Amino acid sequence: MFNYKKIINLDKLKSGDHIVLLYKNEKEIISASISFIKTSLARNEKCLYIKGDLNEEILINELRKQLSDFDSYIENGQLQFLDKEETYALSDNFKAKEMIETLKKESMNALAEGYKGLAITGELSWVLNFENGKKEIIDYEWMLNEYIFDDYPVVAMCRYNLNKFDNSIIKAIIELHHYIIWQGKIHENPYYIEPEGYRDNQIVEYEIESWLKNIQKYKKRESIFKEKLKKSEYKYQNLFNSAPVGIVTTTSNGRVVKINKTMAEILGFDSVEEVLNYYPDLSRKLYVNPERRKELVKSLKENGEVKDFDFKAIKRNGSHIWLNMSAKISKESDDFFVIEAFVFDITARKIREEKIGKQKEELSDSFEQITAYNEEIMAMNEELEQSFEEVNLLNQRFVNMIELVSNMGDKTLLSEKEFFSDLLNKAIEIIPEADYGKICIINEQEQCEFIDAVGHDLNILEKIRFDKKFLFHKDSKTINSTNDYFFEINKLKSETKEDFIKGFKPIKNSLYINIVIDGQTVGRMALDIKKNSSKEFTDTTKKVLKSFSTLASSFFAFKRFDDLQTNFTKELLTSIIKIMEMYDLYTKGHSENVAKLASAIAKEMNLSKKTIKNTYWAGLVHDIGKLLIPLNIINKKGKLTEQEFELIKKHPAWGSKALSSSKILKPIAKYMLHHHERWDGRGYPEGLKENEIPVISQILAVADAWDAMLSRRSYRKSLTTEEALMEVKENKGSQFSPRVVDSFIKIIENNKIEKLKVDVLKKEINNSKKEKHLLKRKEDYEELFKKAEDGIVILDEDFNIIRANNYFINMFEYQKQQIIGANIKKIVPKARIEETKNYIQKLVQGESINSKTVRKKENGKMIRVSIQAFSVSLNGGNMGYYVIYRDITELEETRIKYENIKERYKALFENDNTIMLIIDPDSENIVDSNPAAISFYGWSKKELTSMKITDINILEKKEVKKEILNAKAKNRNYFNFKHRTANGKIKNVEVYSQPIPFAEKEYLYSIIHEKNK
Repeated sequence: MFNYKKIINLDKLKSGDHIVLLYKNEKEIISASISFIKTSLARNEKCLYIKGDLNEEILINELRKQLSDFDSYIENGQLQFLDKEETYALSDNFKAKEMIETLKKESMNALAEGYKGLAITGELSWVLNFENGKKEIIDYEWMLNEYIFDDYPVVAMCRYNLNKFDNSIIKAIIELHHYIIWQGKIHENPYYIEPEGYRDNQIVEYEIESWLKNIQKYKKRESIFKEKLKKSEYKYQNLFNSAPVGIVTTTSNGRVVKINKTMAEILGFDSVEEVLNYYPDLSRKLYVNPERRKELVKSLKENGEVKDFDFKAIKRNGSHIWLNMSAKISKESDDFFVIEAFVFDITARKIREEKIGKQKEELSDSFEQITAYNEEIMAMNEELEQSFEEVNLLNQRFVNMIELVSNMGDKTLLSEKEFFSDLLNKAIEIIPEADYGKICIINEQEQCEFIDAVGHDLNILEKIRFDKKFLFHKDSKTINSTNDYFFEINKLKSETKEDFIKGFKPIKNSLYINIVIDGQTVGRMALDIKKNSSKEFTDTTKKVLKSFSTLASSFFAFKRFDDLQTNFTKELLTSIIKIMEMYDLYTKGHSENVAKLASAIAKEMNLSKKTIKNTYWAGLVHDIGKLLIPLNIINKKGKLTEQEFELIKKHPAWGSKALSSSKILKPIAKYMLHHHERWDGRGYPEGLKENEIPVISQILAVADAWDAMLSRRSYRKSLTTEEALMEVKENKGSQFSPRVVDSFIKIIENNKIEKLKVDVLKKEINNSKKEKHLLKRKEDYEELFKKAEDGIVILDEDFNIIRANNYFINMFEYQKQQIIGANIKKIVPKARIEETKNYIQKLVQGESINSKTVRKKENGKMIRVSIQAFSVSLNGGNMGYYVIYRDITELEETRIKYENIKERYKALFENDNTIMLIIDPDSENIVDSNPAAISFYGWSKKELTSMKITDINILEKKEVKKEILNAKAKNRNYFNFKHRTANGKIKNVEVYSQPIPFAEKEYLYSIIHEKNK
């Protein structure tokens, strides 16, 4: 039965202490080892026990009794039991030098892991089995004293079995340890000699000298460790704690290791211990701006030392002070290192420097706001330390890109070639390094084809096709770079390769990125620097190019959704029109004829593509209000009564009201309402005249009348083309708009009317060339349902899911058997139940749904979706519903992000509080002024921007020029001037000027503050 006896005073050990345990039986090992392990864990040191002669099971069982957290120490690695082979890196021999290097590395690893140091205990009797074993043991012991204990946070207990060593070795071992554990007690060693004796092989001389010294100084003490602490205090007290400067030792991961009293007082603490407990993480609790701590660590890592590093710190009471630090690395291991630093409180100096005038704080706040916005933009581009000039350049690029994003809805009217040509040219314009560019898409045959290029020969490139498998990084979602081609040109056929070489101009470097939709690469965009150029692509450019890729992907997404929405709308409207034509026996084909002719007139008038599209839709539905007029009146052969004609005149209003309930068709409702208005104001329903009438309604009036005159009606025969044309000309300026009639006559005279029989308008309405997106027939609906890259479900009359395509199942992450038969409310979050009930009510009443909302996946995660829903007739004549879901989460986030940036940066300059001017330092012209400047000086923006700064500053022109050059060269930034205002008053102002590059020219960004205000 073993009884553990604690070794008294072993808990007083500190880093640098070297103890030897001399024993003859196992019980002595167990008590000393348990005491050593317990005290090292209590000091938060990492403890390594190297196995030796003892049966470790006995030790471990006893430790479990003594340590309630024994298993957690083992699990987290703070306590480790190691075989001597894995610790001492044994091969054929034991090498003292190699073991010393291992201890250095392990002690640094312990600090990096968050411990205060390393405690190690090991058995060395087995070393005697090796060649020169005695020598290596003695070398190892003196090297510990020489190279480890003064410089590394290590405490060691060496274990020696007296039964296995001769007296000469034991004598040397005793001489090389500060303390000895013998027969259950710890003793200060009066026979300890300095390691130099063994290092220099002058053992006898050092023995005599050290023993005499120890005899002279050695005396009884109440506690050997208290005396050791006093010696340490005497040695460092005046140098460390009494120093008039703050001294601190920290680790690179933010832990405070040591701090002097002056530093504690600077931070508002009464004792050093309070500081050590208060700051577990410097970057989080000491630094006002944690990023400054990161900058310090980064600079130290790169240079080894930092001088005059200023930062704002948080005192114990929460107040802020300015500190100046000079620091260097004292110990280093891989990415972890220890930092020693001198710190000065420079708060008073900072206050003096910043105190220029009574209102300086207001000016400083304005500048800090600008700096804060700049830092935000740099953070978005993952470059927190970009220069002020680069931020302004980046701002200009983002403003241009925001314009692209804000017009994204209109750009879906462009063809792919038109859009990408616009995008590529914008990229070349925004990115100054780029000389050339090219863009390709992957077609239906999985081949790459170039659709536009800048600088390269597009005539050659657009004729070439090659398999997408030859693309480098074809599935990459990041920026890639090359100084050659972005595909494997050597694997192409020789003639194709020769064509490419002819088509491409030589380049120095190329950046390229894939255009990705739903995880699939659909194209690629590349920007090139021409050969022999001195320019280089910057990291900022790479971020901007990635944004262009996002725009391209967004265009595809918008385009596809717009095409799908347009085709559904067209199919539904066509069905309604066919019902109307069956209702009105004499108007078969009339609506389609009017739509085609009206949109052709709009094109002839050079109206926008969006207007042409709206003209087509308005023409297609202009007469649907007639569905509410009794059949006997619609098809009456005789003359209508006054009452019947009044009823006929209501069909524009009824049709307009019907369209107003649809979000898609609401914009064209007003055109239907006014298509029977007359140019002279004698039309209906509101009697509008001339340009009070919407231009699309003016066009519909001519197109409707023309087709009606050429068609047979129940009450008259059709007119000839010549007769109808004469009617149109005679009513120009009375019934019809003169401008519309002129455009219509050009169509007639150029024989363009015949061309309308071919569906040319379809190209203006929908540029998509993929037949699989056109829902003209029942088979097309089925094809769309299966292959559409939108989630589609078909619901029964109780709104249960009876069919769901694969895209829907994948979007909401359900298994098919989980979703079929379930109610559509299964994917509706609780907060949207009432909204969904309203949708269901509208669908039951025959209305369609086109909205944006939120839905939930099977795992509960929320996604933003657009919903398009309408009723359909199922097999057997039962009522059902068709619902399309589109995931717009990423698209919405992108748009919101760009809108926020745009608004924030407008707020920087366009504000009413801080006076700002942009000045050309070369010409001295004022090139821009904000609202605050206009209010302050009293001139309008137009007047201010036509003036020179010398018109305002009352100094001599040569003096003004001199100060402008100082500001441009950054020799000075702050100036005191007198400025003249529009009313003739002279005002004392303080001016802060900073040079900023815009495009290829440098301007002065000036903030003006009235001093005596």
